Amino acid sequence: MKALGIIFPDQLSINNKVLQKIGSKDVLLLYEPVDTFYQIRHHKQKITFLISSIRHWHQSLQKKFNNIIHIKIHKDHKTNLLQELDKLHSEIKFNRIHITQPSDHNTLTQLIFFGSKNKVELKIHSDSRFIDSTEGFSKWAKGKKSIVQEYYYRWLKKKYNLLIENGRPIGDKWNFDKKNKKSTPELKGLLPQRPQLKPDSLTITAMVDVETCFPNSMGSLELFNWAVTHHDAREQLIFFIDNCFYSFGDYQEVIDKNNSFLFHSLLSPYLNSGLLDPMECIVDAISKYKNSNNKIPLNAIEGFVRQILGWREFIRGVYWENMPQYKNANFWSHQNTLNENWYKGNTGIPPLDDAIKESIKYGYTHHINRLMVISNLMNLSGIRPHDIYKWFMETYVDSADWVIVPNVYGMGTYADGGIFSTKPYICGSSYILRISNYTKGEWCDVVDGLYWRFIEKNIDFFNTNPRLSSMTISLGKLDPDRKKHIFKKAEEFINRNTE
Repeated sequence: MKALGIIFPDQLSINNKVLQKIGSKDVLLLYEPVDTFYQIRHHKQKITFLISSIRHWHQSLQKKFNNIIHIKIHKDHKTNLLQELDKLHSEIKFNRIHITQPSDHNTLTQLIFFGSKNKVELKIHSDSRFIDSTEGFSKWAKGKKSIVQEYYYRWLKKKYNLLIENGRPIGDKWNFDKKNKKSTPELKGLLPQRPQLKPDSLTITAMVDVETCFPNSMGSLELFNWAVTHHDAREQLIFFIDNCFYSFGDYQEVIDKNNSFLFHSLLSPYLNSGLLDPMECIVDAISKYKNSNNKIPLNAIEGFVRQILGWREFIRGVYWENMPQYKNANFWSHQNTLNENWYKGNTGIPPLDDAIKESIKYGYTHHINRLMVISNLMNLSGIRPHDIYKWFMETYVDSADWVIVPNVYGMGTYADGGIFSTKPYICGSSYILRISNYTKGEWCDVVDGLYWRFIEKNIDFFNTNPRLSSMTISLGKLDPDRKKHIFKKAEEFINRNTE
């Protein structure tokens, strides 16, 4: 019985179970042209990162596996996964497919369809890029009226005995989010100088292929600075722990218009592709914390662990519990679409435009810019959730369906009606001013107009939510002339930036 093992560019974990299941007579398929590359205009840096990474890994795998087929991106590529599998099946006559659970529901559906059509047994293995399993999440979530990230996070901390002593969390608190609130004026000393990674010949070849195959994709490769091997990704982890960790917690929510990265780890692409193991990252960080003689603040280690063990695991669980219907969610019935201003950073709101330009330049911006600036203002502008999803998929090096769908439809827009968010994450200019070094300007009227206009349009929702009803009271206290002025500014913004 000959088997085919399939590995996609974002499944590069050294613990990938497919590698354990493939025998000497079986075939290992490395499949580059993830079909979404051709369906969505992904950032050039993302495609290059994934393609270069799997090509580097191929070199290592050749030492262990004799029968490797590597299907690469090509300018004349006209097929898709199903067509490639049909072709291989006619040539190889495999009876079984070994696959790690894919990163998107559509790919899984395609594989199930192929297996059923061709009477090929499909063995779907748990994903070693994560600490817990989807089955574990389902078990935890079963029977709950609502699923709350905080409680899942506590459950995982206990389950894996992380930051726990004598059955209680270290510091006697489950999270220290309230201590991660320092502002830009409090930034002291020099920010860490990020290492510059020189592309090798394989990466340069990948760059050429990406430019050839995807000339119209977002971004540029001029500033490409991502590790593409397991070794180099680990070096990035070490750099973060040694140089950024101390201040990571304090400044998690800061937006500095002069610095894109601050003390953030920039490890998400490596975790999402499998170049880094999440538990390894957590264990190394905890070790650094314990050996620092209290120099590493507790809010730093807890915040780092929460991002990986809490949010990353939780978001992935939410995705698989709610697909495929999740992508149809549109709680607010938004119908506006994005115009080119959102792809060029020409909307007229400085914090938004800078966040967009930063995202396009690096294929990255940190989570507060993504949540409280970009998705917030898209949502307040009445943009369709699908358009927001597409923009986020296109823009970031760390984008993946399992990441973007719940973060956009749930956290970012509340389009799912509150599957896991207790309230919409929306804000006016005062919040952005408080967490950033932007100054007041005409843009504040636009943002405030969008904010209060959104509340007025959805006033029944806000009135019936005990946590949010105070917003409608504040809306009623707005000076009529100011309300008229800022609402006009908001309408002008929407007319200028949407279709």
